[in-house]
Amino acid sequence: MVMPSPHTASPAARRLVASPVFALMHAADGACFVMQEAEPYAQYWLTERERLVFALFGRKGGAGVRGVVDALLILRAPRDAEAERGRIERAIAGMRGAGVLTEPDGELSRYGAAMARDYLEHRPFPRALAGRIIARAGIGEESRVLDLASGPGSLALQLAQACPNVSIMELSRGFCAAAQAEAAARGLRITAINESCNRLAQHEGSYHAITISQALHWLDQAQVCQGVSRNLAPGGRFFVIDAAISLPDAHPLSYILGDRTPLGDKSAVPFAVQAAERFRRLGQLFAGLGTVVGGVELGLYRQVRPIDEGFARAFLSRTHLAGLGTDAAAFWQDLALRCASAAPGAGMGVLEWSVMEFREGAPQDDLAGISAAPAQEIAFP
Repeated sequence: MVMPSPHTASPAARRLVASPVFALMHAADGACFVMQEAEPYAQYWLTERERLVFALFGRKGGAGVRGVVDALLILRAPRDAEAERGRIERAIAGMRGAGVLTEPDGELSRYGAAMARDYLEHRPFPRALAGRIIARAGIGEESRVLDLASGPGSLALQLAQACPNVSIMELSRGFCAAAQAEAAARGLRITAINESCNRLAQHEGSYHAITISQALHWLDQAQVCQGVSRNLAPGGRFFVIDAAISLPDAHPLSYILGDRTPLGDKSAVPFAVQAAERFRRLGQLFAGLGTVVGGVELGLYRQVRPIDEGFARAFLSRTHLAGLGTDAAAFWQDLALRCASAAPGAGMGVLEWSVMEFREGAPQDDLAGISAAPAQEIAFP
């Protein structure tokens, strides 16, 4: 009989679960790995020991660390149990560090509850665009609406004012909880589906409108479009909303949110041209997947609004800051000082918006020559 080691007493009470955003895969030579089914789509190759670890933690609700260690010692029946125990514990620690294993109620996204309040207050979805979506889709009391990658519900909350049957599909558990709490505080109702939007095709629904704002570029577009096609009701509408920040060089945050920053350089291609190309590509994708969803309209909008510390906190995640290789506290202190010392009015910027509309049953015309009307000015928020 394998006896528990005293040095595993501390983690014994802790439960872990195989992360639901990693799927077990097999290479052509039979080697096993897990593939992250959400951005950044990481791969983690598994030894035989790690494959068994992943399987044992894969049960609903997860398993206790000590129980998994002891079960593996029985399964593997090593000659040197204590040495194998150490190898198993190191394997668990490595998989935990990579996010392959997580706490049963742990956060699954790089975004979470800490950003939710800033997001709702400082990155509100434009009321004008929400109103247009409601009007174009004919959203009303009997409608069923799904907002994909909803964040803490900035768009979904506005849709819920027109329709009591609004659902969100969002990977972040913190954002799901924040959206539902905010809905309850406003006397609204939102149903949260805590899942990667890449798995929409495995979801069974029939929606009059499906929306996704500022998130499709993070997802597997083929899987999302397949899922949209399967879940749109006859004649249902799919709206894809994108946005881009435009800041003058004198803006206090141009160093981190401007055209050339440590986070990367922005494309020199005009936003309107990029939007038309995205609209054309998505139309081709729907056609190539054998769906009956076609492009209907591309709208462009321009919104002058504050781009300040609150916006930055709602935009930049811990992953962004880790990529900069800087201390988070020092970064935010410097950013706040830049904003506080800026001249009056210097913190204003522009958000350029595009709204792509698709419809179930629309003709799948060639969208190569599509061009939108000049951008309409919309108010903040």
